Amino acid sequence: MNSRFLLGLLALFSISSVALAGGQKPGSLLVFPKYDNGAGSMTVLTVTNTHSSQSVRAHFLYINGESCTENNAVELLTPRDTVTLITAAHSPDTGRGYAYVYARGTTQAAPITFNHLAGTSIVFDALTQSVYTVPAVVFNGMTAEGSTTDLDSDGVRDMDGLEYSQAPDQTVIPRFFGQAGVGNISSELVLVNLTGGRAFTTSTRFLVFNDNEEAFSGEHTFYCWDSAPLISVSGATSHDFLRNSTNNDPGEVIGLPALEAGWILFDGGTANSTVVSISDPAVLVTLIEHGGVASAQLPFVVGEQDNGGLLPTSIFGN
Repeated sequence: MNSRFLLGLLALFSISSVALAGGQKPGSLLVFPKYDNGAGSMTVLTVTNTHSSQSVRAHFLYINGESCTENNAVELLTPRDTVTLITAAHSPDTGRGYAYVYARGTTQAAPITFNHLAGTSIVFDALTQSVYTVPAVVFNGMTAEGSTTDLDSDGVRDMDGLEYSQAPDQTVIPRFFGQAGVGNISSELVLVNLTGGRAFTTSTRFLVFNDNEEAFSGEHTFYCWDSAPLISVSGATSHDFLRNSTNNDPGEVIGLPALEAGWILFDGGTANSTVVSISDPAVLVTLIEHGGVASAQLPFVVGEQDNGGLLPTSIFGN
């Protein structure tokens, strides 16, 4: 079976991103794991007000992944209105990183519960010659509809179950293909730190499983936001390692046994500033697969935790 035919079959697998079980529902806070304003890249971001009769202001914050600094803009969305924008035009000179959007009232700047925002993004990447969709991660406002979510008046969007719904505890990437093998697949791992804020460096622990229940542990440390080749995060994801150094199942991938595949379980390790260490930080993880075709996967999540927040500035965290 030649590699061109394998790539054609992989394209069928990669036409669209993976949907969450039960479908995403609109919320009050949307987190977009990746935008890229770099040379040769373009990100198109969409936010929609699904309410049939109420307007809302959508506050956009673009977080530079290298410096963790922010740029912001506000858009008025009338009932059933939608805005689609190129992030480089909406937020020039912010490089690449992640973005989040939250609902504000139409006459005041306070964040509010308005569980009617939906959103998605498309990334065009000339370097990898790929195009992929990355849906927003949605958090519900937990206060009464139309009332402020900033209960402690700290200016931080707290994912604590009181202001917004809680952040995920563990993250499951249900499938990756063996890296640098058939089809030259090269996946990109995108991570967003949700605990501590700008003064913190975060480590996340993970288990890589092959297709025969064998597990290989690892840890990855990053600041604020990270986009890294999956194989650089863990050599256990390489095609050669899975094929030649593990007790893999020779019959899988079923129908394409020349490919290797596995899955990954992520959990927070620690988030550290110069004065504080926070155990089990909340981390958002997204997998993007390149290599002739591209797709982005929003992961499955296991459990919840109440220590997420966007975006504290203190060395003491939130």
